[in-house]
Amino acid sequence: MALKGVLSAIVTPFSPDGEQIDEAALRKLVDQNIADGVDGFVPAGGTGEFSVLSHQERLKLVEIVVEQSAGRVAVLAHTGATSSREAIAFSKHAERVGASAIMLATPYYEPIGFEEAFAYYAAVADATSLPICAYNFPPATGLHLDVDFLVRLATEIPQVKYVKDSSASIVQMNTLLSDHADRITFLNGEDVLMLPAVMMRAPGMVMGVANFMAPGLARLHRAGQADDAATIAAIWRQMNPVIRILGSGPYNSGVKAACEILGLPAGPVRAPIRPYAPAQVEKLKAALSAIDPALLTGAGR
Repeated sequence: MALKGVLSAIVTPFSPDGEQIDEAALRKLVDQNIADGVDGFVPAGGTGEFSVLSHQERLKLVEIVVEQSAGRVAVLAHTGATSSREAIAFSKHAERVGASAIMLATPYYEPIGFEEAFAYYAAVADATSLPICAYNFPPATGLHLDVDFLVRLATEIPQVKYVKDSSASIVQMNTLLSDHADRITFLNGEDVLMLPAVMMRAPGMVMGVANFMAPGLARLHRAGQADDAATIAAIWRQMNPVIRILGSGPYNSGVKAACEILGLPAGPVRAPIRPYAPAQVEKLKAALSAIDPALLTGAGR
């Protein structure tokens, strides 16, 4: 199943005390996101708070999302880890339970370079037959996967077919879409670059805001593919204030707060990340109330 359109970087709902994954809420969120128009999910990604999940929780999360999706949409399981060994274990599991593809952030904390990163992707490719999406998020990993490296990856490791780029580099996005679309498929992972990405007809996006704004994103993507600039501009102007709010604070806290405001139980974020303060919630609520309800999740309607 090809990765395209709107992929929801799905949150991980937790119980009120934050100790357990709220499986019922997660299954409800999967169904609602599909009803809202997403083309796929990315479980255990950054918006899914993978860094605070145990190994077993990450396995369980992917299993639930794959099972609940039931082949209706793609599932791009994030299987990146700090060691090749663990990334291989996560990737084998994702293939075994039926994920469509795997996404790999490069190892973080311990600094690595391009050769180590290449060996990491090659080792996972040797261990699984799933398509691979490289995940470029240098603020979190410390390594920027530049155009030359990504083209090398896709050329020398044929399973690397996609990149989720969250580098916020409009130059890199422009180059990948304009010069290398035949080598690697660009998936926009940066909210603030949504407008130029859609205008350039990027084939897909991976967005945390898809948890609660999938109808608008789906409409935006379709308008981009149709070169409907007027519709793109009209939708973006409504979404932009919310995206700016989310970008100014703890992102995962904001996405979960928006879900709760709009009737999608998501539970708390896990410590040490802090939840939105009451004043932040009110500001977000006001911004959401100014958006055409048809662009937001149908959960509360």
